[in-house]
Amino acid sequence: MIEEFAQVIKIESQIVWVRAIAKSACGSCQAQKGCGHSLLARAGQKQIDLPVSNTTLDVNVGDYVVIGVPEQAVLFSSLFMYGVPLISMIAAALICESFNATEGLSAALSLFAMLLGFIWVSIKSKKLDASKWQPRLMRKADSVQNHIPMCDITNT
Repeated sequence: MIEEFAQVIKIESQIVWVRAIAKSACGSCQAQKGCGHSLLARAGQKQIDLPVSNTTLDVNVGDYVVIGVPEQAVLFSSLFMYGVPLISMIAAALICESFNATEGLSAALSLFAMLLGFIWVSIKSKKLDASKWQPRLMRKADSVQNHIPMCDITNT
């Protein structure tokens, strides 16, 4: 499971709305006060509100929770959304190459094949059973970690 901290913002029967904040790795850097990249990362943080089904945890508005998404969901959706259009574009380019098509025609047909791949993915994704890939409430969080955990290095 890929886990992330979130705050409960609304509860509707068995659906809990949580707000997660997309963070960068800059929260763990020692030089963040003098770094321009850290400032840009803080300015670009996005709040993401999403519904999560809840059947086991007793949570209230304002509680911090840990939500989890299965790794397979992230992997499959990435490969599905980007792989299919990319493979269709490469296949079209190879077919055009085998027929000695002009460069302009090859580029146009490759882009058209990629567009068809995106359309096909869009249609197929609406028919998939994504219930097993939905985020889940894992547990209540004692405190919110605003940084990526770093290894403790001790001198012995």
